[in-house]
Amino acid sequence: MIRFAESIEAIAPRCEASPFGCQILSAANAYGFARPFAQFWTDAGAAYGLLDGVMRISGRVEDAEEAREFLKIVGAQRVVCDGENAEYLGLLPDAHGVILHKALHGEKAAPGGEVSLRALYAVLRENEMVGAFEPFYLDLSHRIRHGTVRCAALYEATEMTAVAVAALGGEAALITAVAVRPALHRRGLGRRIISKIEAQLGTCTAYVLRAEQENEAFYASLGYVPCGVWRSGILE
Repeated sequence: MIRFAESIEAIAPRCEASPFGCQILSAANAYGFARPFAQFWTDAGAAYGLLDGVMRISGRVEDAEEAREFLKIVGAQRVVCDGENAEYLGLLPDAHGVILHKALHGEKAAPGGEVSLRALYAVLRENEMVGAFEPFYLDLSHRIRHGTVRCAALYEATEMTAVAVAALGGEAALITAVAVRPALHRRGLGRRIISKIEAQLGTCTAYVLRAEQENEAFYASLGYVPCGVWRSGILE
């Protein structure tokens, strides 16, 4: 049976060893359990996190029929989960790819320093990775204040040249965005920004949701290996 979750303790066991769990825990730790736009549920095997119409599922869905009806009732506009849950739910994917992971062994998470969110947004925008500025800023600044994300940036003089963002979830983290200014590609900045965000994560498992046929050699060269597939889409 799917029921409301009212505490981190209720969802945390179903979010372990999962990139989707990182996203769910990051949102729950930032927004709590009383906001209408950020809601959380569990069943016997999975945690569900709905933020601004996007439902993320971590763990293993117990009852596909119940879950499908539940997703419709709560108004999930899109669902993001692993391939097994996507198939079980009959998800019609609009995007898909490979889940990558890497064990990080930093002795201590390095301090990140202050990053201009407007400049970070500009780099992501140049790479067509974000929408409107205001919701982006409100969400990311709130998560930063609550310590549920890490941001890293590289500079040349005063210009921000590359950025990375990671969502924190217990003993794991999901690197959610990596971008280099388009005019500066093929200069090693991608490798450097990944190294910088990893240093801020300390000892943990780092995940990446790599889009199908994108950046395969790049992440392999950095030690990230496949551990599953992900799907994003809508119900039939």
